[in-house]
Order: sequence, then structure tokens, then C-alpha cells
Amino acid sequence: MTSCLLSWHGSIVAQRGFSLSLASLSDVIAGMADPVSLSGGGGLVELQPIDPSGGRPLYAVRAGNVFLTAAPGHGCGTASQIQGWEQFLALPVAGLPALQRLVSRHWHVAAEPFPALRPAIQDFQLRVGDWAAPLETLSVQVKEDGSVLLRGENVPLLRLEPCPSPAVVALLEDVRDVVRRGDQAPWTRIRDSFASLQSEAFKVALYPEDLSRLRYLALICVDCGELVLAERALELARRADDGADMLYFSALLAMRCGHHIRAAELLQAALLKRFPEGSIPQRMQDLDARLRQGENALFLVPDRLRHLRLTPFDELFERVLTPMPLSERDGRDVRQAYGHRFEETSLRLGEKPRQALLELDRRFNGDSYWSALCSGHQFWLAGNVDAADEQYAAAKALTIRTGLMPIHYNCGVLSWLGGAAREGMEQPVPDRLGMGGWDWEASIAPGPVPGAQLPALCLVFGCDSGYFRFLPKLLLSLLRVCASRPDPAFRIRLCLGIDTPTPEQLAFMRELMDAVSKRDFGLDVTLAHGRLTWRDAATYTAIRYLMLPEVVRRYPCPVITADCDGYFPKDFLTLFDDLRNTADYGFRLYAYNHEGRQTFGEPWGFGAGISWFGETDRLPEIAAFLHDYLQVAYDPANPTNWCIDQCALVQSFRRFVAPRWNDLRIRFMDEGTPLMVMPHHVGGKEELLRRDGTVSMQDVRAFLSRP
Repeated sequence: MTSCLLSWHGSIVAQRGFSLSLASLSDVIAGMADPVSLSGGGGLVELQPIDPSGGRPLYAVRAGNVFLTAAPGHGCGTASQIQGWEQFLALPVAGLPALQRLVSRHWHVAAEPFPALRPAIQDFQLRVGDWAAPLETLSVQVKEDGSVLLRGENVPLLRLEPCPSPAVVALLEDVRDVVRRGDQAPWTRIRDSFASLQSEAFKVALYPEDLSRLRYLALICVDCGELVLAERALELARRADDGADMLYFSALLAMRCGHHIRAAELLQAALLKRFPEGSIPQRMQDLDARLRQGENALFLVPDRLRHLRLTPFDELFERVLTPMPLSERDGRDVRQAYGHRFEETSLRLGEKPRQALLELDRRFNGDSYWSALCSGHQFWLAGNVDAADEQYAAAKALTIRTGLMPIHYNCGVLSWLGGAAREGMEQPVPDRLGMGGWDWEASIAPGPVPGAQLPALCLVFGCDSGYFRFLPKLLLSLLRVCASRPDPAFRIRLCLGIDTPTPEQLAFMRELMDAVSKRDFGLDVTLAHGRLTWRDAATYTAIRYLMLPEVVRRYPCPVITADCDGYFPKDFLTLFDDLRNTADYGFRLYAYNHEGRQTFGEPWGFGAGISWFGETDRLPEIAAFLHDYLQVAYDPANPTNWCIDQCALVQSFRRFVAPRWNDLRIRFMDEGTPLMVMPHHVGGKEELLRRDGTVSMQDVRAFLSRP
């Protein structure tokens, strides 16, 4: 027998006695099924040529008035007509092994890009993606390197390469050798262990047709210190996807490996592919030049693209840059970008990976503000406060000396007082911020004995003339709440400090104080105003704590301090009743667990947005500490004093509250219904101003003058 019959869908017509069935190529090759012979060989069927002219060797298998039909998934059947499923192609049996080898696995198509496809037999053709050749004209030539050349009538030559390719096999062999050798420095592993390297390599071996998996293998190779293997893996991944992001990945990895000229070439290719019609590559020429000169200028690419209002490249591979050795040629902006990336990476890691990150970076780059800062966080979270304070002092000194700034949420290191805060500030504390010369004005609570009744609560806010724009909404919401109080004896005292108010703002506040003095709204107002010695974003947020000693001296009652960019919900009084009945203190403890332990972040990662002080007898001491901390810690020579209010608050918490955690009732202010609607509840400051309607000073005046 030299030929057999192949169905429309690629099955072989086989016989067993008088019965016919459909068999796979592999069953026929293995001798597990006997194909029907073109010579008939007995039985109840006969072969009928469909194309007598000889165009194609197609036959029908006829038995009297019916024809054999081969429906996919339904085996053999009969039909009364000859259509596609009733036609069979005569093929030489000797060619079946080559066909079976082709259709039983994926192959790489030798082209750009380098896809992996699985050939299929369909419609009497061999199909490889969009390429198809009639089976009767197909020529299969196997080369020594394992590749296959496919030729057919009126179709171009097609070259298929094995999947996995020899290069992938060689890579997997080298990865296997690395895994067998074992991890020689497990303490330096930041993200993935050698077990993860083995797992990812195994996935590549299971799915060799998916070259994109090699991207992740490359990432883990970097994490394991195998940079050469990482480059090889990423180069192979690009055979299937050579898009802009993959070119950018390759540029990052080339720079990480110290191949700066190669990185520059890859960056240019990535930019040209992403922005083929624009001038973006030209607008990156300065970074290209710096990169070619040995600077790690790729750290600046994401911000440059954002500045140009362009979508940055996929950041997947940017993690290979932290940690890495910086170059002596790196400019201040490159080092600054690296420092911020290091801080962000450290924040996302657990204790052991963070320690590995720190050790590797010190080996690469020596002393730096970011290393000292993140080491401080490591000690702080471990409870080693003294060691943390030493590192924070070093980070501050390095920041000032190098001119490199921590990322915004770490700027508290510049205003951090260590032992001095724990031991208490040396007295007397000078009025460095100049609030001692401010003017104080207050409304008088109306009643039978004007001003004699103590408030049930003091609300303490501070702002400057710019942030005054948030006050009308806050004031109107508070007036409405107080006016609807069920207890006529319940009073709230609003204490507001304003740095350099405008004449209009000052006049408005005096109108308010005059109105609440003449008519019982349930709200009394105390105003402190003047000019701070230094005026910046750090000082106006500190006003509430600077004025607190005078507030608690005048009004010995519980206190809530809060940001002024918020407003009170209608059920504030109900929420406050629950707060004072169930909590001694309340803070935004988003970095703490319910056992009072900080679990992540930085010491000043302690929300100052709203705080509750319910122990009235302790308030004078706490207020004095907050005031003194700010006066001592603020330094106009610092690049910034941002987060100084949070530093003061967390140190007061650790001094007066944390040691009694188990004996006090502590409210996590971010849990449950908020006492104030704040920007982080509604999506930002501008959204807060629009939420539930905008409010002006005139709206407050209208409320005060209503019947």
C-alpha cells in the first residue's frame, strides 16, 4: 500500500473488516489502524474519482446509493450527495510521519516577528497561520539544525524552527545549572528566591511557544543577580514582541548591566516605534547624549514623558533599576530620581527584603540619604528607636549636604527630633515662629450670665489667607449642626488661628463673632490672628498646635484638632456623642494595628487631619509639648519643614498615649463614619469645595441673618 485517504479535517479513513472508521495520523503511523487502500481490497465500498481530469487526487467512498461522510467529532456516517465532508484526498503513506511531526507541536515561523504557531490540516491543505499549501504538492525538507523548509505549489517558501528553539533550550540549561548550584547569597534577595527562578523556568519549558514568559524569567534572573541570563532571556522574548515597551525594557536592562551605548540605541528605537510621526526622539536628545556618556539617564525618561503629556512606557521592567550601582558621572537629577525610586521600593517591601535592598545599595553606592532614611524606617518598625534616630539624623545631614531631597512623604526627617522629643524640650522654649505676638479675639456666649458656660468641645483649626477659601463651607456646616442641637446647654467653641488674614477676611470673622455673641447659635468663636515669622506650607498647618496651650488654658474641655479643608456632616453631634462616650483619644492611625504597633511606613506617617483629645486633665501637658516641639524643630535653613505637624503629633502620641495603650480607649479615626468630610473622602480639595454645593462668605452671612 502506497497511499491512503485523508478527510477534509485531517483524519485517515481506516478499515476493520467490513467497517470503516476515522483514525489519527499517529495511530496509522504506529500501525494501530489500517488505512483503506486505493485499490479497494474487498469490502462493501468502492472509490469514485471526483476530479477525473487529474487536477487533484480526490475521491468519494461509495456504497451503492450512499457516500461515506466524515463529520468532525462525529466519526463516519453516510450521505446521499458529495460535498466537502464526502471528499477524501489520496496521500502517500510514506509522507504521514512528516505531517504528523509538523502538526503535533508548535513551531517558530522564521520571520520578523518570530511567532509560534501550530500547523493544522484543513481543507486538504497544511495551514501555518496565513500560509497554506495543498497537501499533494507539499514538500517537507528537514535541516540538520532541526528547522524545516516547506514548499508548495504557488506558495512562498516557509521556514519553521523548532519550538523551543535551540537558544531557549540553551538558556533553560544554564538556568538549571544556576539552580543546581544553589543560592550563594540568599540574604541579598529582595523579591524572588532561586525557587522562583526554577518555577518560572519550568513554566517556560511547559509553554515554549509563549515567548512572552521570558520577560518574567528575565526579571527574576535580575533579582537573583544573574544579569547575563536576564539579557539573554529578554533578547529571546523580543523575537516574538519587538514593540516599543519591549525595546524600552531592553534599554533598562542594558543600562542596569552597564551597557550605556546599547541602552541609548534601544531607547531611540523604542521612541521611534512609539512616536514615529512626532519630534519626541529629538526632544530626548539630551538624555540620549548623557546616556551615551555613561550617565544612568533612563531614570529621567518617565518624568520627561509625563512633562510632555505623553503616556510613559510600561513600568514592569523598571524594578530592575532598584538597587543598582550609580555612576560617578550621574548628575544630581539622576541621583534624585534614583533616591525617590529607592524610597518607594523600600516602602513596598517587607522587613527581610527591605534589609536586602539596603545591604545591596550600600555595597553599590555607599552612604546616601535614601539608605540612611530607609534604614531608619527599618529600625523604627523593629522598635529600635535609638538606632532609628541616629539614621534619621544622618539622612538629614546627607540631604542638606548633597542637596538631594527625600520624597514628599519622607520630608519629615528634616523636622524629626529624636531624644530631645522623648526627654522633653529644654526650657524655656523661644517663640521662634512669632505667634506670641498674635491678637486674640473671642465671642461671648449669650445667656443669663454671658460667657460663663464652658464649651463641651473645642474645635481648633489653623490656616493662612489662601486656605481661608475652605472656611466658609466649614463654618456654615458647623453653624447648621450647632443650630440643630437637641440640648440647649450644649455648646461648641471654634478656635481659629489665621496667618496674615486679609482685611476682608478679618472683617468677616468679626461679623461672625458679633453675630454668635448676640444670638444663641450654640457656637462660640475665638480668633487668633497675626503674622508668623516664616510663612510656608509647613507653618500654617502647625498653627492649631501653636495656639493649643492658650486654647486649653482658656477652655478646659476636650479638643478636636483638624485640617480646615473639610466640613461637618449633619449627624456630627451624634457621631461626637459616640466618640466622647467610647474613646479617650482618636487619631488617623492608618499605619498602626489595633495592638498599637506601627506596621509600615515612616514615624511621621501619622495622620494629622483630625485628632481627638478627650482627657482634659492631660491636655495642658500635651498642648505644651506640641507647641514646644514645633518651636524647636522648625528650622528655616531646612530645605523644607513639611510634615513638621505630623512629627510633633506622633511624638506627643508616643510620649503621652502609647505607653498607656492598653489602659486607654483609642479610636482609629479612619474607621467607621468620619466626623468630618475631608478631601481624601471625596477625591480631592477642589471636589470637596464643590461637594454638596459651593459656599461663600455671603452664604454664611445669610445664615446668620435669617429670622
